Amino acid sequence: MNNYVVVLGSNLSSEFGNSDETLKKCVNDIRSYRAIKSVVESKWYSSSSFLDDREPRYLNVGLEFNTNLKPVELLNFTSGLENKYGRKRQRRWDPRTCDIDILLCDQLMLPNKLSFVKWLKLDLSDQRKLIPTELILPHPRLQERAFFLNPLNDLQPDWIHPFLKIKAKEMLDSLPPNELQNIQELKR
Repeated sequence: MNNYVVVLGSNLSSEFGNSDETLKKCVNDIRSYRAIKSVVESKWYSSSSFLDDREPRYLNVGLEFNTNLKPVELLNFTSGLENKYGRKRQRRWDPRTCDIDILLCDQLMLPNKLSFVKWLKLDLSDQRKLIPTELILPHPRLQERAFFLNPLNDLQPDWIHPFLKIKAKEMLDSLPPNELQNIQELKR
């Protein structure tokens, strides 16, 4: 079985309701999918867009689970859920009704180390223009974003990045103060 961590996000309402209602329904779809086992949910968080704090705030939650699905099979499943919940892909990093990022699958580095390092080292201007044509794991921006690292630390604080060789907790602790202040835990 593969162990995955995914992070769901939304900052727009969908036909299913506001961001909270949409993500709750999406989480339930993941929980009820027969190929997915042992789902553990992180705390829920709110944060502003890392590109434009004038956009609506994002709601995020992480899920850890086990499955026999290969990474590309999981990507196909999560992409289908994004579409079901109204995701429109017009520009990179646009506001969205439902976004599901696969953060990691155990210690896998996909598609290979060389390609992973290329995406890891992209500067922000290239990140805005280029879109990977295949799944990159672990997520190449994982270590930079509190909206990934807070849920990951709720679920797997001792997970060690296969390339950076540091724990999830150390990545979170090394974020700049402004990134940490930008995210708020939501009481549920």
